[in-house]
Amino acid sequence: MSKMSSLFQLSNAWSLLSKPLIFVSFSLSLSVPAQAGWEVQWIDKFDGSGVDWANWTAQTKANYNNEVQCYTADDYSDERNYEVSEGTLKIIARKKFNSCSTLGGATKYWTSGRLNSKDKQEFLYGRIEARIRFHNLEAGTWPAFWMLENRIAEQPIKGDNDNINWPNLGAGEIDVWEWFSNQPYSYITNFYNQIKYAPNSSDCGAEYRYNYPNGSADVMQWHKYAVEWTEDKIDFYVNDTLVNSNDVSNCAQYKEPMFVLLNVAMGGNLGGAIDPNLELATMEVDYIAHCQPSDTSDAAYCDESAPIAGEQSPITTPVINIEMTQAGRLINEVQPLSGEVQVSASFEFEGEYSDYVVEWDVSELPDPIIVDLPHPEESIQQVTFDPSSMLDGDYSIGVTMTHLANDTVSQTQPISLFVRSVSEPQNPNSGGGSGGWILLASLLVLALVRRSNFTHFLFSGPKAVKP
Repeated sequence: MSKMSSLFQLSNAWSLLSKPLIFVSFSLSLSVPAQAGWEVQWIDKFDGSGVDWANWTAQTKANYNNEVQCYTADDYSDERNYEVSEGTLKIIARKKFNSCSTLGGATKYWTSGRLNSKDKQEFLYGRIEARIRFHNLEAGTWPAFWMLENRIAEQPIKGDNDNINWPNLGAGEIDVWEWFSNQPYSYITNFYNQIKYAPNSSDCGAEYRYNYPNGSADVMQWHKYAVEWTEDKIDFYVNDTLVNSNDVSNCAQYKEPMFVLLNVAMGGNLGGAIDPNLELATMEVDYIAHCQPSDTSDAAYCDESAPIAGEQSPITTPVINIEMTQAGRLINEVQPLSGEVQVSASFEFEGEYSDYVVEWDVSELPDPIIVDLPHPEESIQQVTFDPSSMLDGDYSIGVTMTHLANDTVSQTQPISLFVRSVSEPQNPNSGGGSGGWILLASLLVLALVRRSNFTHFLFSGPKAVKP
């Protein structure tokens, strides 16, 4: 904006205890960016119920370009000029004759809003982005998203060398997006400084107009407007389109922090004649954010989907896969007299194995031995024990894997052991049925015959055997 007006705005499914053989399939995918992306340093997503005054100041003492609005700090009344609802900020200009108290009682015909982040959110280089739409095509409006260097003598005055007049060094301006409804088919990117006005020295100040592909109606659609700013270059974007690129490597300005502004101006030298039927004009902002490049990000935009600086990506919960063997065979039940049992746990996790600690609960096992098993592709721990002294019954053990730096990233796998002794095989006909009765009767007859022969021998004596 300028001439002092222009404004700116981010399963574990362990298959269960009845089976000690447990396996959980798990796939961990890590996105590897093809090139460096953006990392959010600051973002206002306007997801509260009012303006976050920790980020913003309502600049109520701004009076430039013969504009006809009185800027207010009203975000609460029925005629408020700022509304935060449903995840967006609305800056609302209202047709209202008033005596503007913050401008010494000057007569104004509209009220409106102008927010700046001076002394609260200031930036040096990076990508500054806002997603914006404007609700009106009627003549006379001038919404803007822009930036000013932080030593400018504008509200709020903190006294930290902020005594420089626009557009001198320390008070330069970058207009990311400003739109005149009286020239509706394009919007302006701009940057201003004193050098622009010096004879034969216009390299560090330039204006470019971007034509909307669909004409004025495009301003009513959501677009991402952004500037990418380095020590040597300033690039302007709308969505994926590079609008303009400027070499500022030899410019003294644009090498110190700036703050952002968002506002709706009405009429004046640049807004022009206001449509007499217009009563309300609204600029809606979805988010505004500042980002810096990051080698670990692949985010193309500085928005809500980009990673937050200093905020680690969530670590995936480990997965533990279990199997139990005895005598070289996978088993469901432990046989006490069939040799040693091995319970093996393999782990799937994010990062390095040394980032975790593995703990076993084996208090119900006799003399367990825990070892790490070398494996070329995965980490495995094994518990070995001799079950020969164990009584038939159900036993429980468990294994837990926990991240050393973040103990909320932890997984516990319980395991149930069933110890069952091998019993003698039974005759399939014993215990009932006709076959059982036949066998019983046969045994009784045999007993009687043997008794009869024994009695005869006892009383008759042995027979003589003829030679």
